[in-house]
Amino acid sequence: MMSYRIQLNTDSQLFTVVDKNNTNVFTSGRTIEEAVNKFKNL
Repeated sequence: MMSYRIQLNTDSQLFTVVDKNNTNVFTSGRTIEEAVNKFKNL
């Protein structure tokens, strides 16, 4: 099971999904769904 956290950058209005076990693994997207889908496809 993947463990991740989601954060919103209010300046750029981008959601970022970060792997809880490796902060070097992350993706961004304009929506939560877009960011999570990109993360799952890494």
